[in-house]
Amino acid sequence: MNNLEIAISKDKLEADITIKTKRDKFPSESDIDSVISEAGITTGIDRSILKKIISEKSNVDKLVFAKGEPCVNGEESKLIWYVNLNTSLRPTITEHGKVDFKHLKQCEPVEKGQELVSKLPPARGIPGVTVTGESISSVGEDISLPAGKNTTVSEDGLTLYAAIDGHAFWMSEKVHVDNIYHIKGDVDFSTGNVRFDGTVIVDGDVRSGFRVEATDTIHIGGNVEAAEIFSHNGDVIIQLGIVGRGKAKVLANGSLRCGFIQDGNVGVRGDVIIERYSINSNITSGGRVLLNHNEALIRGGKVVADQGIEASEIGSERNIKTEVGISGTDSDEFDSKRWDIKKNKDLLVLRYTTLLKRMEFLSLLKQRLPVLSSEKKREISQISKQIKEKEEQIEDIEKQESALVHNKDDHDYPRAIIVRDKLYGGVTITIGHRRHLNDRLFQNVRIYKKKDEIEIAKVINRGDEDNADG
Repeated sequence: MNNLEIAISKDKLEADITIKTKRDKFPSESDIDSVISEAGITTGIDRSILKKIISEKSNVDKLVFAKGEPCVNGEESKLIWYVNLNTSLRPTITEHGKVDFKHLKQCEPVEKGQELVSKLPPARGIPGVTVTGESISSVGEDISLPAGKNTTVSEDGLTLYAAIDGHAFWMSEKVHVDNIYHIKGDVDFSTGNVRFDGTVIVDGDVRSGFRVEATDTIHIGGNVEAAEIFSHNGDVIIQLGIVGRGKAKVLANGSLRCGFIQDGNVGVRGDVIIERYSINSNITSGGRVLLNHNEALIRGGKVVADQGIEASEIGSERNIKTEVGISGTDSDEFDSKRWDIKKNKDLLVLRYTTLLKRMEFLSLLKQRLPVLSSEKKREISQISKQIKEKEEQIEDIEKQESALVHNKDDHDYPRAIIVRDKLYGGVTITIGHRRHLNDRLFQNVRIYKKKDEIEIAKVINRGDEDNADG
């Protein structure tokens, strides 16, 4: 009817009526009901409003006569994180409220199968109904798991796992896992400290005050300043050298190769291979310390190796305090055991923490869902047992740690210190528990321990033997 109009709101929660006509042409109740029915309105009609309009035969403009019931939404879906990823490289805030640009959170080391993030499904609320009789869903808004490269989603779609060992990082609104971390520049305030489960490649320098830590090999294309480098299971390769100002620290479970070391501190389980020189540095090696260049020298500081030392020159004409030595095997064995205990303990604590977070998620899931699946019930039981086992294992490894003692090596040493050119006076030589202060210049010598005494013997080259025979 031209003089009667029914309108429904966009959300379908209200309907209004407009009548504009003369009294003698006013629509009847049946006319109005017919138009309302044609509009599909079935719910929430206030008949008293319609009866009043009909009885008074008064024109109305957009008078609401029907109302639906809005829904009460349930709580929206929520992500529960097991790894701490800073998605925008923001600096961290210390407990004293200061901004710390060194600890930008770029990535988190993870293991294959480790939980990264879980999703609590949306909760149901109270459903609503429109004026046309349609039900309005009350389920909270759902979100998707941010699955990226080298991740897998559980069968129930509620948990994201790492598919490989590596590090988890946030990129393009997704969580990815990778095992090579390449920094195309320096490690400085733009990157923050680097901690990575895998191999790290730094094209530039590692600036003073920063730290690079990795489980595998660390390759640095420039210099290491007064910084810390730590490889748990691999080598450290420094293309140029260490300019440490007495504060640089390089630790590796493998070997170290670099151009030079100046005012640095080094501790590795494998060999230390230096192209040019070591000046005023403290070096400890579980293998050999080798300076292969014709003019390679050790001057100042302390250099100790388990398998031997070789250089062209050791010490200086000015008697700069220099110490070289061959360490004992018991010390190396102790360090190895201590290293293994610490590594195993760290892994146990990490897994224990992850289990606690998983149990927390399952507890929240149990509260959120009306019925918990039998699979999830079994998982709760299994995780409870695993948590107890991890607590016992951590307690046991802490007992091992406290019981470990350091035994001194008291045996003879077939290994030696080789000086291809000059051994200066003022150099302290230590082999095992024996110490010797060299008081004069030697050339081309081999230093070793024989019958509990340190011996310095001249190395006779084949050319020297031929001359002696002549």
